[in-house]
Amino acid sequence: MTTQLHVQIPATSANLGSGFDAVGIALAFYNDMYFTEEPDRQEIVITLEGLGQDSIPTCFDDNLVGQAMKAVAVKNRQFLPKGGTLRLVNRIPPSRGLGSSSAALIGGIILGNALTGSKMTKEDMLSLATVMEGHPDNVAPALYGGLAVSIMVDGRTMTNSIPIEEDLSFVTVSPQIEVSTEKARQALPKTIEYQSAVFNVSRVSFLISSLFTKQYDRLQYGLQDRLHVPYRIRLIPGGSDVLQAAVNAGALGATISGSGSTLIAFAAGQEDHIMHAMIHAFSAHGVEAEGHILKCSNEGARIIP
Repeated sequence: MTTQLHVQIPATSANLGSGFDAVGIALAFYNDMYFTEEPDRQEIVITLEGLGQDSIPTCFDDNLVGQAMKAVAVKNRQFLPKGGTLRLVNRIPPSRGLGSSSAALIGGIILGNALTGSKMTKEDMLSLATVMEGHPDNVAPALYGGLAVSIMVDGRTMTNSIPIEEDLSFVTVSPQIEVSTEKARQALPKTIEYQSAVFNVSRVSFLISSLFTKQYDRLQYGLQDRLHVPYRIRLIPGGSDVLQAAVNAGALGATISGSGSTLIAFAAGQEDHIMHAMIHAFSAHGVEAEGHILKCSNEGARIIP
């Protein structure tokens, strides 16, 4: 019987406000991967649909999905099929702060594990993804879904996934500019003041507790940050004005998604108004942008029967 697999992986928004390198959320906006084993082929051929066709490698060895599949095969001490077709359907925009690389890694790890004996636990998959990505705040929500709060312990990644109910929406607006993770990292200071560390500890605790207790009117305070947002927002033309426009239009709070360039607003109503206000604010700075109104994906990545 020919092996056929379909994996669906959600977009993610990481570094949520005060949750730098620790907190991320899965969003109901998906990439799909389809693998079909073809014994007559002598290689795995990648076909690409949707976004990223000009920038994403289609050579199996150079593609992040392929690299993740190969890493799992090594871990499981099994061989991947010699030949097949890997069809990637990309809806998550690359290099926009919505977890496109994490989706590639998680999808590849899930595919690789299924094709080599399913020996890895979910925790094993998360730890491998963290090593390959460099930090857990994107890969954890992509794999587990919900609001994922993650830490590193003795080389392993631990995460708590918190489901987010349908009454909270997330407005993402992506300008037609890219901000590379490397450039965003370079924008950060080498050291921070003690007071800034205390500020962020209190804010991220307040953010999580406000979500737990559904006191959404307090989210704006939990999203306040002194570790990364003040430095990275300068890389996004009009970024500060767009965040303010979101709040003025009724958002519960707004911040940078991942390392940018996408900005994300939390909302419990007026989502269309918020999205158009953010797009208009970008336009005022000569930047075209595209928006989406999304819910949280509480299930995370999964193999679809």
